Amino acid sequence: MRNHAAASLLELFLVTAAFSVLSIRFFLALTGYPSICPGNLHIAHVFLGGVLMMISLVISLGFINKFAYYLVAILGGFGFGAFIDELGKFITGDNDYFYRPTVALIYVIFILLYLVIENFVNKPRLSEQEKLINALELAKEVVLEDLDHLERRRALDLLKECSHCNPVTKALRELLYATDSVPVPKPDFYTAAKHRIRKSYRKLVQKSWFVKAVIAFFIFQSLFALGLGVFLLYAKLRWRVDLHTIFPTLSFFDIAGLASAILAAGLVMAAGMKMQSSRLKAYYLFKDAVLVQIFLVQVFLFYKAQFLALLGLAGNICVLLVLQYMIRQEKAGSGISAS
Repeated sequence: MRNHAAASLLELFLVTAAFSVLSIRFFLALTGYPSICPGNLHIAHVFLGGVLMMISLVISLGFINKFAYYLVAILGGFGFGAFIDELGKFITGDNDYFYRPTVALIYVIFILLYLVIENFVNKPRLSEQEKLINALELAKEVVLEDLDHLERRRALDLLKECSHCNPVTKALRELLYATDSVPVPKPDFYTAAKHRIRKSYRKLVQKSWFVKAVIAFFIFQSLFALGLGVFLLYAKLRWRVDLHTIFPTLSFFDIAGLASAILAAGLVMAAGMKMQSSRLKAYYLFKDAVLVQIFLVQVFLFYKAQFLALLGLAGNICVLLVLQYMIRQEKAGSGISAS
């Protein structure tokens, strides 16, 4: 039985876990990587991660109110972040915390978690039974005298899609209508920050210069990768040059990253050619190119540049958000459903 609030709770878990990893790495780098070693012991921060995840499990098994779910998401996220940050020690024979591929592997794990959550938890439509269970879950707030009007509206929306002949549906609808709702509480820090960022984003994407600048930057970045790939291929085939004599440090990860970037650039070129006939299809091709950058190119960048690759990831996410806005606008103008 899936939770209708899973999207926000799991998002909070992932954001907290990513923040945990970045905070730990930043703190350790700032303080010269200190260690807690009382006597012959060594207390690694993976221990703290395990304790936090244990506490979150105890809370999730022992309490059933709404606040407990959010606490579990936050503590579990911090715990998982502290745990996964020490991945290098778990997969190397010499317990090497600074093992080079670690950052790229952590990024891959977060990407896989996101894809699993998105495709198996958030995307599939709730069944009628799941909708009824979730409406009942929201109705628990009546007992706590903490049901606000947004929660009541959400519960009633869920019940609209359930069988009207079901006696449980009727009982829940009567309960929700018979209960006075409380004022909507002020948003927490995370939600308020997310709303502010979303508001700023909407203001920016409405400015034509910003959209043009973001897309132009992405096209330039993609074409540069394509040009470099063509040059290397030409040098190898035409001049029969050993590429390692030109680029002595050219490794498998460099070549694989370049191949991924060329794939993204190819999609960008295809989008450019589609622009005249169908802007919507062109935008979707641009979006595919950005997704290739995020899911493939960034992996190799995290291997090479470590946490500096976060700058490129932030840029790609910005491009993706702009493209999603443009797709929505194009669909609205064409009368196509946004779903």
